Amino acid sequence: MAQEKRYWWLKLPEDFFNQIEIKLLRKIAGGDTYTIIYQKMLLLSLKNGGLLYFEGFADKFAEEISLTIDEKLENVEVTLSFLQSKNLIVELDKMTFEMQKAKIMTGSETSGAERVRRHREKKRALQSNTNSVTSSQVGNVEKRREDKRR
Repeated sequence: MAQEKRYWWLKLPEDFFNQIEIKLLRKIAGGDTYTIIYQKMLLLSLKNGGLLYFEGFADKFAEEISLTIDEKLENVEVTLSFLQSKNLIVELDKMTFEMQKAKIMTGSETSGAERVRRHREKKRALQSNTNSVTSSQVGNVEKRREDKRR
């Protein structure tokens, strides 16, 4: 049996850009670029439970990340330095880095779960549709009865 497809998403908190760390990051010259790099790194870590792995394709972790997410090495180095200073990324060992907020910002479901969810939503919509039709019919019947009594 083929392995079921899994969908992942990043749940940005409503106040993401109001968080003190993000405000500080954006105030740095080029901060908007660094914020995008941070978000790309969060997305990259989704499938691994918030972990980023240094595979050794490049000489250092920052270089490998810059190649993976198509960003300039200097920008990735500045972003990594900032994230480490604010404990938003932690080096677990030389090959593994953990995005600290990734776990609370991650959601996932299988394609089967998505299909069931859509089916239930459709079923609920049909039920609410049926109820509205029924109630309008009851109202019309009562009006007809009143007309016949007159």
